[in-house]
Amino acid sequence: LTMCLTYENGVFVRATTRGNGIEGEDVTAQCLTIKSFPLTISYKGVAEVKGEAVIRLSVLEDYNKTAAEPLKNARNGVAGAIRNLDPQVTAERKLDMICYNVNYIEDINFRDGRQMLEFLRQNNFKLSSYCKYCKTPQEVLSALDEIESRRDSLDFLIDGAVVKVDDTAMREELGYTQKFPRWAMAYKFAAEEATTTVRDVIWQVSRTGKLNPLAVLDPVDLAGVTVSRATLSNLS
Repeated sequence: LTMCLTYENGVFVRATTRGNGIEGEDVTAQCLTIKSFPLTISYKGVAEVKGEAVIRLSVLEDYNKTAAEPLKNARNGVAGAIRNLDPQVTAERKLDMICYNVNYIEDINFRDGRQMLEFLRQNNFKLSSYCKYCKTPQEVLSALDEIESRRDSLDFLIDGAVVKVDDTAMREELGYTQKFPRWAMAYKFAAEEATTTVRDVIWQVSRTGKLNPLAVLDPVDLAGVTVSRATLSNLS
């Protein structure tokens, strides 16, 4: 779950979810149960740091051994923990925080992403162990292949990797669409697949009068979720 951490005068003051990109939920009390991000930093201006709250798969497995209601997957487990009104529930799930961006900083102009990550590292934010700088498209593709080959050995879920332009001036020149930066691209890995049996097809009528077929399946586990129904609105 994407989180934004705000610091003022070197002290952590607030945590919010990403929300719609403009407004998010205040989850400061829940975030304070996470032990892997700093409560104080050396920088004394106003700064907002962006990261991802995760449940490591090994932690999820241990949690489920004693949980009254085992969690089906890490993604839902994190979202439920952060949005829970009881911080004690959040604490029990032992979330981790991996940071990767400075959304806003008062009086520093980073020349590139490398310098920004070094700022995060020097201020004791936990970063991803994998970051590779590439000079050619082929190097980018090789890096993506390497990440995908390691996917099953990681202790957290990933569905892809992000390719970014490193130079800050070029980022500003490329700009943004209404929703996304033009200087970054999410590269999604092939979706996980599983085989099951279709037991029935239910035809549903949408509010516009369109007929949509829904397959009833023998339940099958896929990416940490039990799937028992699937829409068949797409012919393929």
